[in-house]
Amino acid sequence: MELDWAKGNVILADGVEVARAERSWFRERAEVQIGPEAWLYRATSGWTWSSLVAELDGVERLQARRSGFFTNRWAVTGGPEPYEVTNSGFWGTRLAISRRGTQVGEARMSGVFTTRSRIELTEPVTPQVGCFLLWVSHVEFTRRAHSNGAGAS
Repeated sequence: MELDWAKGNVILADGVEVARAERSWFRERAEVQIGPEAWLYRATSGWTWSSLVAELDGVERLQARRSGFFTNRWAVTGGPEPYEVTNSGFWGTRLAISRRGTQVGEARMSGVFTTRSRIELTEPVTPQVGCFLLWVSHVEFTRRAHSNGAGAS
């Protein structure tokens, strides 16, 4: 299964539109329309951790939590299966997606000058989980670009 945050804020699953998303340019926030569902993705943080949440009707349904300030490991929970998103590759240009310790996919940027994400998975996921995994990888790639002084979007 391939998920792609394509141009025009369209999210594709195997080439078929499954959602539309409007990202905020000033903070880690997006409004994502998945079928009839209006999701809100947003970031929260604490002293030593960072979280991304996906809300539907004001209720947090999915969460990605990064523990520790210097770690790039995200634990994604709330869906049918827990996932983990971590660094992959020497240059950190890819992210590994694992389920129960087994890698089931990989995220990468859609292009050289963008932080839009593309994910390839060896197993199908619901559009809700797939879109959130795309969001987590997008946030991680964006944070890296900003910490490196690059202004990709």
